[in-house]
Amino acid sequence: MEIIEFGNSTIEYEVIKSSRKTIGFEVNPEKGVLIRSPKNLSSHQIKEMVKKKAGWILEKQEKLNEVKSKPVPKEFMSGEKLPYLGRRYRLKVTTKDIQGVSLRLYQGKFQIEVSNKITKEDRRELIHQEVINWYKKHAATKLEERVNKYKKQVGKEPAKIKIKEQKKRWGSCSSLGNLNFNWKIIMAPMSVVDYIVVHELAHLKYPNHSKDFWDLVGTIIPNYKEKQEWLRINGKQLNI
Repeated sequence: MEIIEFGNSTIEYEVIKSSRKTIGFEVNPEKGVLIRSPKNLSSHQIKEMVKKKAGWILEKQEKLNEVKSKPVPKEFMSGEKLPYLGRRYRLKVTTKDIQGVSLRLYQGKFQIEVSNKITKEDRRELIHQEVINWYKKHAATKLEERVNKYKKQVGKEPAKIKIKEQKKRWGSCSSLGNLNFNWKIIMAPMSVVDYIVVHELAHLKYPNHSKDFWDLVGTIIPNYKEKQEWLRINGKQLNI
């Protein structure tokens, strides 16, 4: 690790040299500050370039510090809470003489019933999968409802609506006109869900992120930048 001092701040960075022709700067949430450099640059030359870029690096680090980390995995026990459409509902888990696991959102709680024949070793994973299935089912219903609400304003009809497991995207629009949504978005507030829906519907009209695209999104969701910021800060929290 290399270090520079900039005002009252210290910047640690790692240099990765390769056959590239230009120097690149990256602020990574896991790996820190990475400097990708051509092989012919000396340590002194790189350090001078890092000093010139220090303000940008510190700004990026500050933004990353705002991002909330991924939550601790649930044990799926009574008293824990799960998010749904921006609210957090307490779990009530009971053991009964039934088959498998059942789940419903009732009277302000996620009520989970578990077979008394299921071992403690299998219990957590079976409940976890049932919770995911519940989210996916309700995401399919709710997202179709929101697409139907906004498609007339956008002026485009999707070919299909699909609910998927996507690691890095909240939604996508295929060349076939299909809209794909990450099921985890159903944990976010409805206003954020609506932004994702309008964003992907707008891609049916404008495949890129052009000015026309953002103008269309802005006419329907005027404060869409607030929703982007919410996702940037809270996105990792949409997990179980």
